[in-house]
Amino acid sequence: MPKVVDHEQRRRELVEASWEVIAGSGIEGATLRNVALAAGCTTGRISHYFSGREDLLSSALAAAHDDAERRMVAIVKTTLPVKERLRLVVGEALPFDALRLREWKVWIVFWAAASSNRSLAGQNKARYKGWRRMLFKLMSQIETLDLNEADLRVEEMLAIIDGLGLRVTLNNTPDLRSLARKTIDAYIDRL
Repeated sequence: MPKVVDHEQRRRELVEASWEVIAGSGIEGATLRNVALAAGCTTGRISHYFSGREDLLSSALAAAHDDAERRMVAIVKTTLPVKERLRLVVGEALPFDALRLREWKVWIVFWAAASSNRSLAGQNKARYKGWRRMLFKLMSQIETLDLNEADLRVEEMLAIIDGLGLRVTLNNTPDLRSLARKTIDAYIDRL
């Protein structure tokens, strides 16, 4: 009887192995060979699931964004008060634990690569558009903000998240994570 293989699970394993390589060695280190070593397989297995390195890296970026987005959408759909949902969504976007720290390491590497790669830049632009829409949906529900002010607050929040995310990723200490949480809480409380 032939062996039953879960192809989606295999693809996911290869994507996660690529995250580990990217987070540890950057995009330059994310060769098919290094990803295969991290996944405990051959490069042939990667070639079976991805058309090449670019396809694997593009899939890795998409999966990191999709995972974060899935967690955030689940929060947005709750019946919690809007400021609490906003606080939780922003918390999902920041590197406060090992999972999110790895996501940030992957995103930072891709942001750098996107500065000279049109395909990655396009993916990043599309993802930011969706991220911005989600934040606007929440901000526009805050009673003290009209739509123009909500739009401005979204831009501020994006800048705060990006800045804090970079700082925490590069200097991951308990004190800095605590300061980042307090900064987000204070900002949301003032809305």
